[in-house]
Amino acid sequence: MRILSILALALLTLACTPNETRVDAPQGATTAQTKPTVVQIEEKPRVERFNSLLMLAREDAPERDGIRDPFRYARAIVTTELDGLRYYFYQPGNIRSIVGFTFLNDGSPNINAPGLQRKGPRREYAFLFADRARENIHLAINDDVKLSGRFSHDNMFRELHFFPRRQLPSLKSAHGNGLIRVTLPTGEPVVFDSDTKEITGGVLHESPIDFNTSRHLRKNPRVTYRGDYLAITVAQRGEAPRRAKVWGQTKIAEVHYPSRYKKACKISPAKIWDQRPKPGDNDPKLTMLHDTDEELFAVIEKHCKWNLSALRQDEAPRLIRTGTTTR
Repeated sequence: MRILSILALALLTLACTPNETRVDAPQGATTAQTKPTVVQIEEKPRVERFNSLLMLAREDAPERDGIRDPFRYARAIVTTELDGLRYYFYQPGNIRSIVGFTFLNDGSPNINAPGLQRKGPRREYAFLFADRARENIHLAINDDVKLSGRFSHDNMFRELHFFPRRQLPSLKSAHGNGLIRVTLPTGEPVVFDSDTKEITGGVLHESPIDFNTSRHLRKNPRVTYRGDYLAITVAQRGEAPRRAKVWGQTKIAEVHYPSRYKKACKISPAKIWDQRPKPGDNDPKLTMLHDTDEELFAVIEKHCKWNLSALRQDEAPRLIRTGTTTR
């Protein structure tokens, strides 16, 4: 009886040994050959999943002032677990980093009522920051009315650039109350309804999409800044809003400093973005002419006769200049 108890205990211990597999001897083998063989199983290294919502919620400072040339247009887009929310990323050094995020209002009662009745009309909000640099942080808004089926007739564009650029835009989803909170480069909030994607609070205000059948009379996205800092906005139908001339017409940019000046200041986009053509192309570069907020503020003060000293107190530090290739 004692021998049977010892044998049972030995078999139980062997069965409970972690990460091992018992391989029995072939049927018909002799007693000397029936000793079990132990094979060690190696555990595969655990691969961490990229948590996009956690990364989007980080309030990071820009990593450099200027965009490095190899990464100016480097980005891919993927969906998230939040309905309608997608993010842009790139992978320098095989490390995934977020360079923007976007979501669509494809039908809502106050802003895009036609989108509730037919498929197609939409307002898109895209918060972009190529190469995680300060140079081109902006909000791009596109109203696509889907009336004619022609891109240049139906798509109405607006960009808003916020200053000082202290951080990269971030996003937090409050599942409990159905809201999305976006933090602008100035640190100010904008609140969206997570279902309709309509703005419900913060420093931006939106008006309904204009569905005028005349493309010449239709208004570009009417989204306005009501915060404490500076915003520059440009708008255009069917073309890049930063152009100083479109189809032979001279265009303007508007500078808003609503906490100090009630009236917007008008300025040529050529004083802010490079209008020279790309090498081997007829289209302008449209890259920022000024490496830092301070350089831009000096241009605005001279042109608009404004005092921006209060903004300089919150100005972000200078990082790496445009055109560098180090990380």
